[in-house]
Amino acid sequence: MGIKTTKHKSYILFLFIGIILLGASCNTTRQVPEGQYLLRKTSIVFKSNHKISRKSEIKDNLTRIQAQKQNTRFLGIVPLKLLLYNSRRKKYRDDTTNFQLRSKTVEKPVIFDTSLLRRSAQDMKSYMYNQGYFYARITDTFKYKKKKAYVTFKVMPGKNYLVDKVNYTADDSLVAKIVNNAAPETGLKSKKEFTMSMLEEERSRITTLLRDHGYYRFAQDNVTFVLDTVNKAMFRDVENPFEGAADFIKHQQDNKDPTVTINVIISITDDSAVYTRYTVKSVRVFPDFLNNADLHNNNTLIHKQQRDVDFFYHKYYINSNVLYQHMYLLPDKEYTQSDYDKTITKLNELGIFQYIRIVFHEDTLNNNMLNCIIEMDRTKKHDFSLNLEVSNGSTYTLGVSPSVSYRDRNFAHGANLFTATINFGLETIYDDNLGTGFFNDFYIITRYYGFNTSLDIPKFLAPLPASLFNNSSLPHTIFSFGYNLMDRNITGITTNIDSLQSASADYFTLINTSASFAYNWHQSQTVTWSLSPAFINIIRLPRESAAFQRELDSNEFLKNTYKQTFIEGENLTFTYSDLEKKRGKNYSFIKLGIEESGSLLSVVNSLGTALNNLYNINYSQYTKFDFDTRHYFTFPNSTIALRFVGGVGFPYGQSQTLPYIKQYFVGGPYSLRGWRIRTLGPGSYYNPADQNNINVIDRTGDIKLEWNGEYRFFIANIVAGAAKLNGAFFTDAGNIWLTHADPSYPGGDFQFSTLGQDIAANMGAGIRIDIASFLTLRMDVAMPVKKPYVFTNGGFVFDQIDFNNPTWRANNIIFNLSIGYPF
Repeated sequence: MGIKTTKHKSYILFLFIGIILLGASCNTTRQVPEGQYLLRKTSIVFKSNHKISRKSEIKDNLTRIQAQKQNTRFLGIVPLKLLLYNSRRKKYRDDTTNFQLRSKTVEKPVIFDTSLLRRSAQDMKSYMYNQGYFYARITDTFKYKKKKAYVTFKVMPGKNYLVDKVNYTADDSLVAKIVNNAAPETGLKSKKEFTMSMLEEERSRITTLLRDHGYYRFAQDNVTFVLDTVNKAMFRDVENPFEGAADFIKHQQDNKDPTVTINVIISITDDSAVYTRYTVKSVRVFPDFLNNADLHNNNTLIHKQQRDVDFFYHKYYINSNVLYQHMYLLPDKEYTQSDYDKTITKLNELGIFQYIRIVFHEDTLNNNMLNCIIEMDRTKKHDFSLNLEVSNGSTYTLGVSPSVSYRDRNFAHGANLFTATINFGLETIYDDNLGTGFFNDFYIITRYYGFNTSLDIPKFLAPLPASLFNNSSLPHTIFSFGYNLMDRNITGITTNIDSLQSASADYFTLINTSASFAYNWHQSQTVTWSLSPAFINIIRLPRESAAFQRELDSNEFLKNTYKQTFIEGENLTFTYSDLEKKRGKNYSFIKLGIEESGSLLSVVNSLGTALNNLYNINYSQYTKFDFDTRHYFTFPNSTIALRFVGGVGFPYGQSQTLPYIKQYFVGGPYSLRGWRIRTLGPGSYYNPADQNNINVIDRTGDIKLEWNGEYRFFIANIVAGAAKLNGAFFTDAGNIWLTHADPSYPGGDFQFSTLGQDIAANMGAGIRIDIASFLTLRMDVAMPVKKPYVFTNGGFVFDQIDFNNPTWRANNIIFNLSIGYPF
């Protein structure tokens, strides 16, 4: 009876929703005048005998450029903004400047206008032409149904032209030689699908190329194109041109891809100085520029000369040598666009200027010389910020983490960035079975205290030789220090912990003292390196409860994980990202890292042993490899994001496991979202007693593999357009493992033979609110679909899903509230 009742309730609910949607649909045309029609839907249909590449992208763009679009629909179903308008139509009609109308919180009904069809078709045809479909045809049809208009655009694209050959001509022999030598760098590759945007990219490439060879006055207007779509091989028979024409028509109709020959023409046009190569004569720098009067009153400013560059200050607040080291436009150097761009970029990287502007004046006495002026407006030196993060995690109900940060952007007048942060955090859990009232039911399970500071120096400091780097990629040197304490001691907020009735509620206090120095540098626009020749971590446990000690005595893995140790090592990280290069379209991210600890200390320890066991250091020995690879397929209103991330650590010598702060874990809002953070694994290990137990020790391991996939899509603009509501469907898979088998975790070590069984998987959906492209609030809900500790059906548990069962929901439905995207 209970099942039937539930089903009847579901049917009633769906029927109720259906009636609401039907009523909403009828209400949309209530305010449409007689004889007019509401534009309900526009469809785009492709008709072609050939495969259309990028069909989805083209269709989205054709939809966007239509002259008249239907009213927006929430979740693609309900025209919510139109319904809100109709509910107060008279008010909005009389008050056309109403805030809700201007902010597009509500929408007027879109009345179908047949005169706009032709304009839409013309715009679509122009777009198709720009995509390389030179002979596309667009037709439109429409029909009326119950005061609504339905429009269909039929797109007959024909065949997309392919690039055949590219020919370069220039009215200057040296320019022609430069351009032809760089021809292999063109994006106009043979057999590549042609689009008009390729011509703009080629025009920009040639302009930058020639400006990099000193042609300061060369502009994009000096590059033109002539397209030839006729295959001249069809007209070789000059005695019978009609037969050649017939062959051409046949060629256009058969299955062969049409091609286009691109003739690139470089000419002087109106400026005779286009082919003059310029050299920088002088450079003047104004680090705290106020207005043009500074340019003519140099005697009232503080003058500093760094080699052959003149610096003029109102206040000498930044060492001129620091600025000089980040400049590439220098006297007696040939002008190049690359030097211009690098000077802007490197000076901006110092972080002490609001804007930087470079102005050139041609020297009146030398026709091929440039006088350079660099104007800068400095930003605030000191910056304080107070941050308060309130979060909900998988192992806690409420987390609160306030922090105070101080930044000095120009420490010691060297554009050095000094940062100091003090933070404090609490994680609490709510259980109405533990206390006697609402506030008594909250318990603090973890406390965090931390002080972290760093000094980022924008220059290279020894001991590595500077010759390893070229002048444009000199690394920043970063020193850092941190003191962080984690206290695992479950206590009541308003009542005594005795009400918890748990002997293992009190765990430990762990202190991590860290220090490091590192080098960060950009090898190119896409490649970044980070090298830390030395870092240390001192792990101490000044307090261990008797219950926690009993856990350690009975579990060798935990004993090795939480032991006090000294970590000294080095690491190297390689990062590749073509986000900027691809302009956010179908971009990739790769991060690879290697870390080693213990080699140096093993030598030091050997020395102590040789000196009659004078000393013996307890230190960690391991080698660790990490990777994080991502790819993003971007569409006009959606993105497919894929990630493969993981790592493997090899403890050796004195270490049986990685130290706790270096170990891997999965679960939580940024990992496998169908499991609570640090509660999955290792491998197929599972203890039913740990289910929903807040006293469980973190599950960690030496190896991690994880796959994630998300389909992210736009839903609606909210808060008067100041924020966007986005949605996502996702799946996660992966696990952690031990490098050595441990009897406390049967099935926890990594074996290729059991890898398929050990992989856990979940699926879910989420809502994201992007606030002014600055802050993203995210709520995801997920459930496991494959459990490594279930040994039937390969671990898949679809047959166990029971949304009507509250116990199943409590054990399997995981909510994650967090800030930012998971990757």
